[in-house]
Amino acid sequence: MYTTTRSIAGGTLTTCNDCGHTISMNKICEKPLQSATDILKHMAAHNASRAFTPVSPRCAASGGTNV
Repeated sequence: MYTTTRSIAGGTLTTCNDCGHTISMNKICEKPLQSATDILKHMAAHNASRAFTPVSPRCAASGGTNV
């Protein structure tokens, strides 16, 4: 879900694979509780959006099976 990358300038970023949202590791070290809260809110938003995505029905006419 997240990828960590280091830049030549010495900064380390954690990037969300789904939307590209980045979080600086420096911010995590400076404000760990706030950063943890932000990450959890971000992950919850992705989970909520996945929970309410429409599911396409499968039918025999299209070659799928009803499960």
